[in-house]
Amino acid sequence: MWESIQSMCLHVVFILFTILIYQVFFIEREEKRKKIHSKFFLFMMIILVFTMSQPVVYDIYKHDFKAVVIILSFLYGGKRAGFMAFLALLVTGYFTDQNMLVLAGNYSVYCLLLLPVTRLFHRYRIKGKVIVISLFYMMIPITRGIFLQIKGDHRQTIFELSSSLIIVATLIAIVYLIENMNEQMEMKQELIRTEKMNVVSQLAASVAHEIRNPMTSVRGFMQLMQKEENLTKEQHLYISISIEELDRAQGIINQYLALAKPQTDQYETIDLSSVIHQSIDVMYSYAILNSIHITQQVESGLEIEGLKLEIQQVLINIIKNAIEAIKSEGEIWISAAKQSDGYVSIQIKDNGVGMTETQLKKIGSPYYSTKEKGTGLGLTVCHQIVKQMGGNIMIKSELQKGTCFTIHLPLKKQG
Repeated sequence: MWESIQSMCLHVVFILFTILIYQVFFIEREEKRKKIHSKFFLFMMIILVFTMSQPVVYDIYKHDFKAVVIILSFLYGGKRAGFMAFLALLVTGYFTDQNMLVLAGNYSVYCLLLLPVTRLFHRYRIKGKVIVISLFYMMIPITRGIFLQIKGDHRQTIFELSSSLIIVATLIAIVYLIENMNEQMEMKQELIRTEKMNVVSQLAASVAHEIRNPMTSVRGFMQLMQKEENLTKEQHLYISISIEELDRAQGIINQYLALAKPQTDQYETIDLSSVIHQSIDVMYSYAILNSIHITQQVESGLEIEGLKLEIQQVLINIIKNAIEAIKSEGEIWISAAKQSDGYVSIQIKDNGVGMTETQLKKIGSPYYSTKEKGTGLGLTVCHQIVKQMGGNIMIKSELQKGTCFTIHLPLKKQG
């Protein structure tokens, strides 16, 4: 039995080494990893072929790590990668003289069970993910152990339990490895984002005031010109457009200044429920004008620490974007509720045009906007405000189906 366990450990070394090579030299973003032609899927196939062609034999039973490949393909590659791995498993099983009927039956059930488990897996942090996947995998050795006990094969049962512990430990190690690498990638992206924000802030602090003063003078003179009686209709129109564009430029400068001057020292207790209702009231007429219905479900008594005007700016900006994303008659759903982790979750969901993966990746960055005349600063300011308050904004979107903004903010600590 010890020789077989040593062989299992060699499989573990090969699998971890293969995953490590992928993580160090070929790491991909999540959206690329979920494509069939991704490098992640290729490495999964290498592991699958190796482990099924070189199984560990103990008595009359073969043991390998194909379950690890199927699980990882579903968890980190998505449904398509998972089912493609299942097909590859059947093909490899055919060429390695395995019982195809048992193989297809067991793993088809396994794949179907992995669909809800994958959704549950991604809701948790690393420790929760490890628990979910460990409990899920243990179904295999438990069912096989019961089968072996019924047959009275106690030696095989002991080896089954030993090999299962090795496989679970391998799964846990891989999950930790991938999740830690993912966190490092996110930290790197956040660092790049922070550097961009610092550049914008410095630009705002050094230039905004100098630009604002001459603009105020120009606007004043244009208003005086507008009062002249001998102007033609076209001249009145040109002056009105010029004033509107000056106001728009003024708004952009204000957004720059909002980035440059965080006011965390002036934070106070805010009745968030009331602020949400007020923000909806402000945007209600704009929504009606565009034939859009707003549905709200806001829990009462939500209190946070921050600046009322800033959080109102965030809400109004996102609601306005939601309204403008709907081409014709549509609906916006707004909800807010306490979470068990001490945060409040605000959701603003629309059934508008949605965004592509590329747009979603860039949204919230300075100078990027999906609107023709947008600067991208509106959502940049929103991200900055929420981040300063200790929260975050998550965006999910699907083209032609809509977008959902989820704002997480820490609740006021009691006492």
